[in-house]
Amino acid sequence: MLAQKRLVAIEAAIPLALAASAWLLYSPVLRLWWTHDDFVHLRLLLTHRPFWYLFDAAGYREFRGNLTPLLFFSLDMDRRLSGLSPQSFYLHHLAALSLCTAALHGALRFWLPRLWAAVGAWIFLIGPATASLAASLMVRHYVEAILLASLSLMAWAGALRRPPLAWLSAALYLAACLAKEVAVPLILLLPLLPPPGGQPGEQHVGFRERFRLALPHAAALALYLALRYAVLGTLLGGYGFAVRPSSLPVLALELPGKIAAEFVGWSSPAAILFALSLFAGALSLHTRRAAVLTGLALLLAMLPVLPVSTRMEARYAVPAWIVLSVAFAAGCSRTRRSLAVAIAVVACASGLWLNRQDWSARFATAERMSAENRFLLEMQDGDVLRQPLTLAASLSELEWMKQTVYRRPRGGRWFQDDLYLCLHRGPLGRVWGYAPGAHRVVDLTARIPALRARHCSSIRSGAPLRASFQVAGKNFFWDLGPYREGTYRFVLDGGGMAFEMPRSAGFRAQGRLALPPMRIEYTSPDGWITYSPELQPQLADGWSLRWSRP
Repeated sequence: MLAQKRLVAIEAAIPLALAASAWLLYSPVLRLWWTHDDFVHLRLLLTHRPFWYLFDAAGYREFRGNLTPLLFFSLDMDRRLSGLSPQSFYLHHLAALSLCTAALHGALRFWLPRLWAAVGAWIFLIGPATASLAASLMVRHYVEAILLASLSLMAWAGALRRPPLAWLSAALYLAACLAKEVAVPLILLLPLLPPPGGQPGEQHVGFRERFRLALPHAAALALYLALRYAVLGTLLGGYGFAVRPSSLPVLALELPGKIAAEFVGWSSPAAILFALSLFAGALSLHTRRAAVLTGLALLLAMLPVLPVSTRMEARYAVPAWIVLSVAFAAGCSRTRRSLAVAIAVVACASGLWLNRQDWSARFATAERMSAENRFLLEMQDGDVLRQPLTLAASLSELEWMKQTVYRRPRGGRWFQDDLYLCLHRGPLGRVWGYAPGAHRVVDLTARIPALRARHCSSIRSGAPLRASFQVAGKNFFWDLGPYREGTYRFVLDGGGMAFEMPRSAGFRAQGRLALPPMRIEYTSPDGWITYSPELQPQLADGWSLRWSRP
């Protein structure tokens, strides 16, 4: 009896420890203010009818996003319970991440021994892709989708002994899909998963019976797809860059490398150790069935990402990261124990080392956005903020919130590219900018002449540059060159707004009536810069423009 109680205590302690680890690793987010797209989400919640996200398709089309009603519901509950307190939103966010990790462990526990279920959940928690979720409220739907999908998987394991639980699993699966569509492929994996071991009768549940138990999930998927089409008018897409069909093969070839880069960050000793140990563990999957299932899961995790991978975001790699974390734990569980423990120790330790390096950089970016956005709220006439990181569309929403929600007077302005300094030679007022060492916005007015001279002298006005634009249907495409290395940006309003862009890509133009004049900026790896003159894009179908400077 005593031994049984001890086992129960251990089983309870592991998910609690994993949940607590999430708080220890990522609790600095509680110091942040609004960042990224928070202002866009908040305005949608503040200006639309109550609970619009449950019944109003027009709101999603205005948002130009995806079908994510549970994200808006989650954020709306924070707003209604605690007002516009960012700390309350981040508390909820961290709680969701900690529960997500514990639930993933609970799901793995049906298939893996205690130690390896814990290792799989820990590897998931410390991965750079997961760390990217912790620092941004706008991606909470990924966290909650993983939580709901893990609960669905646990109910599925229970349904193999008690078939009525399949309906609970299907309901959780539908909720996960409504949180974020990354959960959709789960239905294809459920019947293929081996029955959990260690429970009487489960090993005798054949594929035909598992297929029958997945029928409620098929009904849930049909309902989700019908809702998605009714709201967005499409089953695929909904956001992100537009992609020409001819570009898909290249994107497909590049995608594994992009995702692998998000798995381990940069080439530090910690990243190398982490990558090698993960590879060694995953290779330990001895059976052909396990290898095929892992490959299929990776394929299903990557395919939905392909259309939006023109510019890779860390969150796009999260589904594939879950697959790799599980494959690592499963591989270790099938390896000689002493070797498996050694591999796991290296992976867990080097992963934590990498996590701290990666998190430091990610949090520094979020901290800068937070400080700059707070400062924008307090700016007065005559204040100018240099190079805020938050996208211009979100800054415009902050301007609206500043006057309408926070009841602050209008005042101040900002610019995101130092071309602004070259085009405005007169006095600018009091210029401010973020100082990383001080972790705050400081007065840069005295440094502006030097900053202006440095940037303007780095411009090579006659350097070769080219740009071609084309509108096809509702999509606006571009190709920039001739350089393959370096970065390109679209610069609007004389440097007031700047957007880093891929060399060749496009975006969906539906709902937009026109585009403002823009310059193409190219920054060389050697540090010099060149700009095109202002170009005026059109959005009429069939319109095209070619500009070049030899």
